Amino acid sequence: MTTSQSEYDEARADVRQAKAKYDEARSVFFAAIKKALGLGVRPSELGRDSGFTREYIAKIRDGKGPKDV
Repeated sequence: MTTSQSEYDEARADVRQAKAKYDEARSVFFAAIKKALGLGVRPSELGRDSGFTREYIAKIRDGKGPKDV
């Protein structure tokens, strides 16, 4: 398959744009988890809602989860 420079550059730009959208969505997602925890929602409930384990939710609660969100 022969790829033109413009197709190559466009593919890279698409990846950067998708990554930016992913980072934003991830930040919103983790903020919602932190807010719910602050309102008293239990980690086990949030685990079911989010697809994360309750242990990972507890790490987020305790500030031991992802550092960039």
